[in-house]
Amino acid sequence: MGQAKLRGTPEQRKQAAIERQLSLRPKYIRCNNCQAELNEMTPMDISDIRGIEAAFMAHCPHCGHDTYAIKGEREAVAQMHMAIEDAVGAQSQAGVVPAAHRR
Repeated sequence: MGQAKLRGTPEQRKQAAIERQLSLRPKYIRCNNCQAELNEMTPMDISDIRGIEAAFMAHCPHCGHDTYAIKGEREAVAQMHMAIEDAVGAQSQAGVVPAAHRR
């Protein structure tokens, strides 16, 4: 029996991946534009991105800026960072977020 079948159905494996990503959700993302603490963030679909453990996007209600939090291997994070820049057509800034909250 294949390893994937031992880990459950495709739906169960997808749910487990979502739960793993949500467990890495930071307490907040600090807006790269106005420095506001952004507590509401949306998980990004990382299912096809090798080397990325979790990625979240927050939209700042104060200045309208989107800020991203990405966790993973250094090279994969850099590549995703560049892909986001290409998609939004603007240079982005790197920052640091606090550790993920524990339940």
